[in-house]
Amino acid sequence: MKIRRVPIALRLFLTVLLTTLLITTVSLGVLHWTMQKNFAKYVADVEMQKLDHLIENLAGVYGVYQDWGNAVQAQILQIEGEAAPDDYDKLSRWWLRRQYDISLQQKYFKEHTVVNSVVANANVGQGQLDQTELKILEENLPSQYQPFEGLRFPLSANQNLFRPPADRKNSSQNTSQNSSQPRPQSDNPPPKELPPPDTMRTTGDSQKGKKMFIAMPDRLGLSSRLSLYDVNHQFILGEPSSEQVSYRPITVNNKVVGYLGLKPVLDQDDALSINFFSNQTRYLVLIYILSFLTSLVAALLLATYFKQPIQRLLNATRELTKGNFQHQVTVKRNDELGDLSNEINELATILDQHETSRRQWVADTSHELKTPLAVLQAQIEAMQDGIRKPTPEHFEAMLRQVTSLKKLTQDLADLAQAEAQQLKCYFAEIDPWAVVLQEVENFKPKFEQADLKISATGEHVKLQLDIDRFKQIMVNLLGNSIRYTEAGGEVQVHTIQDADSWTVIVDDSPLGLSDEQIVRLGERFYRVDDSRTRSTGGTGLGLALSGKIAQALGGQLTFDHSPLGGLRCKLTFSKHTKV
Repeated sequence: MKIRRVPIALRLFLTVLLTTLLITTVSLGVLHWTMQKNFAKYVADVEMQKLDHLIENLAGVYGVYQDWGNAVQAQILQIEGEAAPDDYDKLSRWWLRRQYDISLQQKYFKEHTVVNSVVANANVGQGQLDQTELKILEENLPSQYQPFEGLRFPLSANQNLFRPPADRKNSSQNTSQNSSQPRPQSDNPPPKELPPPDTMRTTGDSQKGKKMFIAMPDRLGLSSRLSLYDVNHQFILGEPSSEQVSYRPITVNNKVVGYLGLKPVLDQDDALSINFFSNQTRYLVLIYILSFLTSLVAALLLATYFKQPIQRLLNATRELTKGNFQHQVTVKRNDELGDLSNEINELATILDQHETSRRQWVADTSHELKTPLAVLQAQIEAMQDGIRKPTPEHFEAMLRQVTSLKKLTQDLADLAQAEAQQLKCYFAEIDPWAVVLQEVENFKPKFEQADLKISATGEHVKLQLDIDRFKQIMVNLLGNSIRYTEAGGEVQVHTIQDADSWTVIVDDSPLGLSDEQIVRLGERFYRVDDSRTRSTGGTGLGLALSGKIAQALGGQLTFDHSPLGGLRCKLTFSKHTKV
């Protein structure tokens, strides 16, 4: 079954888009839920700010009686007469509403007195209450300490003490009196309206020195939602509510003595609330749509931003797969994709170098094999044609070519294994200086034949080495000195050591080498003097192979100028090599 491939740019696009939508959905959902749950309380908290004067009055009352129950009972007992059976209960329920009305009337009188004073100072006669009307308000201004002043028991005998609501125009006094009932007679009195200034006139009872109850407008309907609680938030009186209530503390001498509670006016199920939350829902949906479109554009731009460099990197890897190692990718970014492009370019450069080296390797190898094979072929064809006779001397010359081919192929095989880190080494504790002395002794006939002097001075040591591989290195170094040292010269072999390492040094006299030639020593098929090396049987692989073998043994082979004027070869091994 073929699995459909999803591009990384599409995955990134969908991930960003869906993540943004999820966050937006959850955020707007929580916002809508929180708004529905807490908006009513917020409105009540705002309304509570309008009750400062009432809280001041309640604090004054508590300061006098030191107990809410005593305060209510004492103020009810100020009423004269004989109470009906349910009068006390009605007045207890009405007490907090009456305190609210008193604070509202006191605040109204204070504000209009200040307004009249300011207007009078400005010599403006319009828009103010006249002195007669202010006097009526002042004469009937109630006190929070005597909230029921003017009432008599039974409550049904107090209808003439309540000022009825009046129209701004002339209206029938009988009609007004019939439509107004004393609030103590009902737990839920009808809304009140502020009497117009031109109707604030005293009636019969007020002329006899008694205060009448002037109806003040409660436009917010606060009086029907007030409740009083003690310091432990236990309900005392007012309007009990099972819903969340907003509280404001009542303090006396910086000590909380109770709380004024206000029931929220909004209900999630009423028409106004439904209409309000419907509007908010529409706004939230609009915000959601805009967030979706913004997320769509942002996700698209982000996916494109990442897709383009990824596509360039993909094309670069395809070019490398095709063998185009000179291809370079350009991604100018200061992030992981930029780092990846740099690494791919560096990899392409290394692969190109390796490819060039491989081609040179093949060319050099074929060239080195071609020369002895051509000589051998020519000698065999000469014998077949009868030009040369199959004498022992001719067979010996052919054997030298075969030996040269064998050595070349063996060196190539060893070098390939060393570069692939597959060269087999058998470590044992040996004395490398003893091996050096033995090889020097073996090479003495060749040194004498080349008219060279050889000397060896050094110290014995015990190291973990492969004796055959170590011999192979020394043979290559001594043979190299014979080929590149002029007749009459000398070769010196000596050692230096410290607590950590042991080094054998091979110095020879001129021919000398330049700095550029020393740097290239150790490269495959590199010869300082090609014609001379060929005449002495060199392949150009000896020093390269020796360097790889030294690395396999845990050592290092380096080259420098010799104090004798020729080449110095330094072969160093650690004394702490662990096999």
